[in-house]
Amino acid sequence: MLLGEFQCAADKRLAIPAELASALGEGVTITRGIDRCLFIYPAGEWLRLVEKMQRQLSLTNRDARAFARLMFSGALTCTPNQEGQIPLPSDLRQYAGIEDEAIVVGLCTHLEVWNPQRWQEVNDQTAKEGAAVAERLAHLEI
Repeated sequence: MLLGEFQCAADKRLAIPAELASALGEGVTITRGIDRCLFIYPAGEWLRLVEKMQRQLSLTNRDARAFARLMFSGALTCTPNQEGQIPLPSDLRQYAGIEDEAIVVGLCTHLEVWNPQRWQEVNDQTAKEGAAVAERLAHLEI
């Protein structure tokens, strides 16, 4: 399980914290995230996401095509090196506004990689709206 929040070095490579690297397994896919962050999926979780998107997104739907482009066109499949580092291509760094450091956040099945300032803004907003968000999601009976 991928959990926690970590400050990491990030330039042409992202140093995945040891606590997370072992849970990632042999291969990962890194891609653009929804909120101007990056997503990192372990190989098995990435395949489950791809299969689900293929079953549920229609190519005739404009939003479905846009979402597929967001997720797949910038995706990179790679294997962490012995130090737990993965490549961080310039197009993905630019998309997420990552320069020399990043915040890596574990969300159970995948990681998010954030520009530290953006993460602080999102985290502050989440803390501020947490109770209201939980109430809006009450129908999920979590």
